[in-house]
Amino acid sequence: MGHIEHLTSLFDLANKAVADIGAGSGVFSAQLMREGARVSAIEIDSDKVEMAKAKLSSAAAVLEGRAEDLPLADGSQDLLCFFFSFHHIPHEVHAEALQEASRVLKPGGRLHVVEPFPYGSMFDVVRMVEDETEVRTRSHALLSSLAEEGEAFNLIDKTDYTLTRSYPTFQDFLEQIVRVDPARNCIFENNRIAIEDQFDRALDCSTGGHFLHQPCAAYHFSVI
Repeated sequence: MGHIEHLTSLFDLANKAVADIGAGSGVFSAQLMREGARVSAIEIDSDKVEMAKAKLSSAAAVLEGRAEDLPLADGSQDLLCFFFSFHHIPHEVHAEALQEASRVLKPGGRLHVVEPFPYGSMFDVVRMVEDETEVRTRSHALLSSLAEEGEAFNLIDKTDYTLTRSYPTFQDFLEQIVRVDPARNCIFENNRIAIEDQFDRALDCSTGGHFLHQPCAAYHFSVI
């Protein structure tokens, strides 16, 4: 299952104002647009903002901004999405980020957060260049507590699924996962042999492909 496939099973994106927070180079923003959404792609990294502008059509609003200080008007969005990006928000400003989500969403709007778990074959390789065990664990704990509290957001659906990505060669993995981040690339250069060995051991070739799997959970809330 893919992120957008699951989201569309819960929410009709056609002609909806949707903000993709932590949009990166615009991969998921482009998929949201293909489903008919009117997309605002928000990204903190200025270089990735330029990449997203190049990838997306002029119909998308590509903006530099932070989750805790969104460049969006009050009550302007039908849906806010975090695809594997919520755990990158510093935990000190998680509360502010959720307040911002509540501010920019319309009454009855939706918050959709997909977070990777700190396990799986993808994680086993990626953790060798950036170990996100702590931040992922903390993120899931926060989202679970948010679901239990039900003060600002009401949990409509929580679904666990596995995201599967194909990496025919180690070079493909490097280009998509490691070399997009200079910090990761620096660590990789000092540990190439061990990382490539872990990649070879983690790779799933059982169906004739070359896959890594990342278990995740999607939390789908409505604004109260």
